[in-house]
Amino acid sequence: MGSSERKNERRKAAEALRKQQAAEARRRKILLWVSVGAAVVLIGGLLGVGIWYNSRGDDYEVNEPTAAVSDSYGVTLGSGPVEIDLFIDYMCPACNQFESAYSENLQSWLDDGSVTINYHPITILDRLSSGTEYSTRAASAAVCAADVGEQQFLDYTLALYQNQPAENSTGLSDDELIAIGTDDVGLDASWQTCVENGTYKGWVQDGTAWATGDGGVTGTPTAKVNGEVVENASFADEVQAAIDAA
Repeated sequence: MGSSERKNERRKAAEALRKQQAAEARRRKILLWVSVGAAVVLIGGLLGVGIWYNSRGDDYEVNEPTAAVSDSYGVTLGSGPVEIDLFIDYMCPACNQFESAYSENLQSWLDDGSVTINYHPITILDRLSSGTEYSTRAASAAVCAADVGEQQFLDYTLALYQNQPAENSTGLSDDELIAIGTDDVGLDASWQTCVENGTYKGWVQDGTAWATGDGGVTGTPTAKVNGEVVENASFADEVQAAIDAA
């Protein structure tokens, strides 16, 4: 199989993954807002524990990503006039539901140049992965994917949620995180090396400290549109209104 054929196959696989997520979105939206409400209350109540866990001093080296990033530790996608900030944890079920509900919208807004999206992969649920730091490892792997390209970051994010482990489990192993990237998204050996080295563990943990401190984030998912926190249930409407007004 030639290089162009492999690229076409990867694009088709990524598109199939996005369609599968979008097909479930309508059915899951009603459940989403109930779950999100419960999850944000729970996370808010336990956030102090999460902050302590993530500031306990693992001393990971802090490496600046090659990908475009914001000053507030967000992976930056697109360059449109409306700015969206999404604070997510890859072990957070409500974040999974949020992404499933809005992945099609996010992709469409990026494709038509309407928005800039700063994805902030934070790690407040490390404490729910039986000591394996799953949130940190998954977030670091996702930032490695951003170094490859914006679409690869989005596709890997969807794939991680497609394979999301349960809270209070050990999470996925590094080998499983790598298999998802190589098999489902078509990421290459340099990305795999980035994951194996844990290149961005320090960066995402610094981002978590900023988000839960100066960033004022009290739970995940948290969505901001042009700097203002918006309700998850009205997220698409708020973004569209900002696009219309831009």
